[in-house]
Amino acid sequence: MMRSVGPVVAAVACASLTSCSDSTGTSSGGDCESHYDVVATAPTWSGLQRAMRRTTTWGRVASVRTQVRGDDVGAGDEDAVRVVDLLGPQGQRRVQVDVWRTDSGGWRAGAWSQCID
Repeated sequence: MMRSVGPVVAAVACASLTSCSDSTGTSSGGDCESHYDVVATAPTWSGLQRAMRRTTTWGRVASVRTQVRGDDVGAGDEDAVRVVDLLGPQGQRRVQVDVWRTDSGGWRAGAWSQCID
């Protein structure tokens, strides 16, 4: 009995994690595309940190914590230079975002939205 429940639970979990938005890259065939949801942008790193703390998409963000620094450390299709956790008031992770430099020298943070077909 337990062996047959595992695949069902996995399928339901995968289906509930799949999220695609027509406004951010869904193709006309109904297949979704992985993409970044922009969390914050700013001309400086300190400005980006302030902007990330102001976001409310995942609840109140009390602080940010840098997990990783380096060249291309992110999950998505940008050359991320940092991976940052947005933390709630009790220190719990609200979301993990990739951070990269823009072509103009500013900073941008995005949450990677991986589509699973």
